[in-house]
Amino acid sequence: MAEVTGIIDSDGHVVERGSDLYPYLESKYPRDGLENYPLFPTLDGFRRGNVPRGYNFDLEGWSRFMKDSTISYAVLYPTAGLGYAFTKDPEWAADLAQAYNNFLADAFIKKDSRFNAMAMLPVQDPPAAAKELRRAVKELGMVGGLLPTPGLRIPYGDTAFDVLYKEAQTLDVPLAVHGAAQQGIGLDILSNQNQGQILAHAFAQMIQFVNMIWDQVFERFPTLKVVYQEAGAGWVPFLMERLDRRSSDRMGRKLASEQIRNHPIYFHAELEEQDVLVTALDVIGNDRFVYASDFPHENGAEIIEGLIEFQNRDDITQESKERVLRDNIKALYGLK
Repeated sequence: MAEVTGIIDSDGHVVERGSDLYPYLESKYPRDGLENYPLFPTLDGFRRGNVPRGYNFDLEGWSRFMKDSTISYAVLYPTAGLGYAFTKDPEWAADLAQAYNNFLADAFIKKDSRFNAMAMLPVQDPPAAAKELRRAVKELGMVGGLLPTPGLRIPYGDTAFDVLYKEAQTLDVPLAVHGAAQQGIGLDILSNQNQGQILAHAFAQMIQFVNMIWDQVFERFPTLKVVYQEAGAGWVPFLMERLDRRSSDRMGRKLASEQIRNHPIYFHAELEEQDVLVTALDVIGNDRFVYASDFPHENGAEIIEGLIEFQNRDDITQESKERVLRDNIKALYGLK
């Protein structure tokens, strides 16, 4: 099998510590007050160490991982910030988002051209989120914005977010729906963290996807790019068919098929997925799925092994491999 060159990681992570962000908040908030409490709300009450295995999680560790994995470029997402939508105070949400974005630009983007990032946005206040997205893209060089889920009291299909969608469409940058938390999506009865982790990302994605498709976000904003990250590909054909059946019965239209076919909607593909990935590529097309390492949340050696095994698969075409590992990610983020 031919080796895919120029692999791009569409969703890696930084591990943002409070001490990293304090200097970006001190002009407004006393240092002792910042140190007394966590900056981000807990994801769901479970202890999440996210201790990297084998690599540091800073720029040096990321660089070593990229060399070992032959990944050429990475788009970075937060870790603690994935629970950001649970933040209740809109003013604090805006200040924290700005501090995080400034830190990430200084720590990664300005130091190494192989890195870029999705901006944290104060989604609690959509006009403020639109303003921060523009600042992050125009002033910091970021390539899009994060839509964390769950945590908000309204879903992303609501017209309250139209001001944000309009700005993202104008800037021609994507928004990423990304879960992590196990609370607020019907999993609260599970006391076993492993059981919750099996379901959490997928449930959060499915809730937002159904709402955004049914409320026709992509018809209101026809060139808006949205990616549903870190839930794999297997759920997409299943849920698309269910949406199509119900919307065809109620509206005489297949809302999911129409919007996915006609608008730039992308999904994460887990390289370890077997038959479900082949089915998703066949049903939806090989131009809508993107690779993500999830480093350093996942073991670096296992990520490298997964990339090798995926490139050696004979049930996926070379064209599909190149699209998933590189070309679709370029299209999503507008990379050269």
